[in-house]
Amino acid sequence: MAPLTYDVYFTVQAAEARDRLDDRQRAAFDKGIALLARDPFLSVSRPISSTGDDRTIRLTQNILVEYTVSRGRLLIFIVEVFNDKDVLVPDE
Repeated sequence: MAPLTYDVYFTVQAAEARDRLDDRQRAAFDKGIALLARDPFLSVSRPISSTGDDRTIRLTQNILVEYTVSRGRLLIFIVEVFNDKDVLVPDE
């Protein structure tokens, strides 16, 4: 039987990116991580490995995370925060 929630861990780099979020982003991020800890295989997540244990998901419109699932643990290894100022060619 699968655990009710997965234990969540962060790499140093992912934790640093998380810690740079402003209050509004951090609240949304924490809510997304809590949902992910209950089910890391949500339909909006995508596998990025052949086993399906390494996955990516956009937690919010501007925050993407990559993570791996193993033995009741969820390891967040990338937190990518997008900013509209970073766009080379904006949508028209």
